[in-house]
Amino acid sequence: MEYVSPEGLRLDGRRPMEMRQLRAELGAVSGADGSAVFEMGNTKVIAAVYGPREVQNRSQQISDQALVRCEYSMANFSTGDRIRKPKGDRRSTEISLVIRQTMEASIMTHLMPRSQIDIYLQVLQADGGNFKLLRISGLHIGSFNNIVVFFSSR
Repeated sequence: MEYVSPEGLRLDGRRPMEMRQLRAELGAVSGADGSAVFEMGNTKVIAAVYGPREVQNRSQQISDQALVRCEYSMANFSTGDRIRKPKGDRRSTEISLVIRQTMEASIMTHLMPRSQIDIYLQVLQADGGNFKLLRISGLHIGSFNNIVVFFSSR
């Protein structure tokens, strides 16, 4: 299969060095403190942030900073394969961990002791490059949440 046409274009019409188009829609989840739908090419991810709020499980409370939790999942219909993956499969757990660590480094958790921030990311449509889009969406949602935290903590 040819990936570049005789005219020098990829199958989706892009030039070899051209990036996929990136689109974001903020406020996609009305009940969340920060949310967005991100699209990059044919990949679509919805992200939502809840918090900072009171820690739900007191045994997880951290006295000098906020607890950051992250959950990543792929919708069963996100790929052509209709394989049902169990919740917490290894790949999803690893991606959740990487995103949580990235968010912990970017959120000023020391300003919100004994609180909790929950980050949810779900791939609605997958067309390769999911992790790149997740990093972008997580960073933007994390940044948006920091703005919310900054103004609500004054």
